[in-house]
Amino acid sequence: MDKETALQLVPWRKRDLTPYRSEFDEFFERFLDPQWERSLPSAMRGASLPPVDVAETEKAWSFSFELPGLRESDIQVQLLGHQLVVSGERKWEEEKKEKEFHRVESRYGAFQRSLELPENARLEADELVASYKKGILEITVPKTEPTLAVKIPVQAG
Repeated sequence: MDKETALQLVPWRKRDLTPYRSEFDEFFERFLDPQWERSLPSAMRGASLPPVDVAETEKAWSFSFELPGLRESDIQVQLLGHQLVVSGERKWEEEKKEKEFHRVESRYGAFQRSLELPENARLEADELVASYKKGILEITVPKTEPTLAVKIPVQAG
């Protein structure tokens, strides 16, 4: 079927979009408003995922999370099944409220980042090491030893 025949098969209907105009205008006004984040549900407001670098050595996995401006007490690290979960909260300091800010791009509030651990990661919590220095949370997860192939005899029965 050529293009001209295909165009003849689809009837043209002129549609009046005027009733939708105010909805489009409202959407774009909210989106372009610097305070648009306030209209989001509270679960999404201020939520941010800290960047993470994942590296591998022969014996371990290494996860480096960027968490500037936090104290060790502000950070929680959990092992939930095969998930490594890093969470915490960056709080607005009272002394900053005395200043008159013209722009705030730093993220404040609670965060949580979950990563699925590789199959060869050792999942014993006491084997994991978490350290925090200069705004970087470093978590080391040792690898399990590969299992050797074992022949299993089949029994009749």
